[in-house]
Amino acid sequence: MRVKRLNNKSNIIGTNVKKYRLKNEYTQEQLCQKIDLYGLNLYHSDIYLIEHNKRLVRDYEALIFAKVFKISMDELYKGTDKELE
Repeated sequence: MRVKRLNNKSNIIGTNVKKYRLKNEYTQEQLCQKIDLYGLNLYHSDIYLIEHNKRLVRDYEALIFAKVFKISMDELYKGTDKELE
């Protein structure tokens, strides 16, 4: 299966995931534990790849990130429209 990319990135929310993770003072491992409470199993290596825009983020994963960070989906995607330029 070929993975599609936009401007050589697999996702556009990785920077915001990292920003909110650090704002909440979570390590990548702690974020994985919070995500696991929603029934989604991610590893810290997955978080690393997401934060560096090298891993595709599924819609349900984005929703769980928003829930863990207690933010709206709009906030999670805030500023990402610059990726289209």
